Amino acid sequence: MDKRITRITSASNQIVKQLRELADKKGRIKWDAFIIEGLKLVDEALSYRVPIRYFLAADSVYPQFEPMMSGWEDIPVYLVPDDLFERVSTTGTPQGILAVAPLMDHEDQSVIAAGSKFVILEQLQDPGNVGTIIRTADACGFDGVLLSSGCADPHNPKVIRAAMGSVFHIPILSCADIFGTINRLKSRGIRIVAAHPRDSAVVWELPLADSIAVVIGNEGNGLSQKMLDMVDMRAMIPMPGKAESLNAASATSMILYESMRQRLSGC
Repeated sequence: MDKRITRITSASNQIVKQLRELADKKGRIKWDAFIIEGLKLVDEALSYRVPIRYFLAADSVYPQFEPMMSGWEDIPVYLVPDDLFERVSTTGTPQGILAVAPLMDHEDQSVIAAGSKFVILEQLQDPGNVGTIIRTADACGFDGVLLSSGCADPHNPKVIRAAMGSVFHIPILSCADIFGTINRLKSRGIRIVAAHPRDSAVVWELPLADSIAVVIGNEGNGLSQKMLDMVDMRAMIPMPGKAESLNAASATSMILYESMRQRLSGC
């Protein structure tokens, strides 16, 4: 067996205990680490030179995973029985491979000064929505995703999975003072656009190509009144069908796509 591979068979092993703790935000803060689970996500992390601390692989998956480790011989690998992997997995259908990496820097304020297209999430709590929006912002060429306090933890395993690797591509900034951050953006000429169903212009009638920050509110309560008082434009998505509403991720996707369409078409 490769000398960097360590065999683990006990659920009381310290690595197994640590992985269980990393499923929770307190554990991630304690260990300054988060989990990247699944073959595609691990491969994406390696492609973007994420500093992996160690890998954990199930016996049945290791032969498939082994070629991926070429060039990463300095990273420890822990090999476990399939049933033990299932006990530490954060998914309902484990793929048998995960990596542990240091928490990413979500405090880098330089993204505010450099970008011109942002998504701002105000107290968006569903990890699947947060991850999907990060992925969409990445796909549509936005420069960063800004999270207010009360948003789902961007290192949450569900966020990581829903983002499908985009957490490694696009800057994500956690903002303790989201309103102060918005004032900084406005001082640079960035227009704040609220996704809002009432008293709003149809999304394709607004100038969204550049110098914008699209604000998305909480799943149940929408945007706060303080946030609405700060916005420059309100955008709505017409719905001629019978659905009463769209979820946050779907609505965001439509607005960001319209922004990209205007930018690429020169509108």
